[in-house]
Amino acid sequence: MNSLIVAIFAILLLGCGFKFYGKIMEKLWDVNPQRKTPAVERTDGIDYVPAKHWTILFGHHFASIAGAGPIIGPVIAVAIWGWVPALIWIVIGSIFVGGVHDFSCLMSSLRHKGRSISDVAGSTMSHRAKMLFATFLWLSLILVVAVFAAVTSKTLVSEPRIVIPTFGLILVAILTGLMIYKWKINQVVATAIGLILLGS
Repeated sequence: MNSLIVAIFAILLLGCGFKFYGKIMEKLWDVNPQRKTPAVERTDGIDYVPAKHWTILFGHHFASIAGAGPIIGPVIAVAIWGWVPALIWIVIGSIFVGGVHDFSCLMSSLRHKGRSISDVAGSTMSHRAKMLFATFLWLSLILVVAVFAAVTSKTLVSEPRIVIPTFGLILVAILTGLMIYKWKINQVVATAIGLILLGS
């Protein structure tokens, strides 16, 4: 089967999930675009900083969820069960599991002044639930950081030529953030400068 047809079909399903099932989630959480977020209400320039544009929020969220699970998981699934079950799970799972989980966590945090999921569990359930969530998150973070450190170190050792570009990417990201938030340069201009620096 042509992979382009499969990709278009998957994108259409994800789009329908966003359009229709997303509306159900919006009603369930009583989403109100006029309601101020904790970043606006509690702005301090450190932990609470309003995003300049939705694209920045998208970048933050995309970078946060693109961890070991979403990347390595499907690769392993394809190797074990083949591409059809893996694709079905990615599409259906993204709509009815992953999207619901991420959106619900985000809305829970928004409704509790931007606090973490463990703090939310503590205030809505019990102190024991808070400690369980905090312990689980701590162990998960250790595991994720360890996996990324191992993969990154092996990659940099096996491909020495990407060491400088990798650190260059970090510096360009910091510079782009400074241009947007500190020096008040237009986001499009700052992004263009960042891309030029990456390409040079």
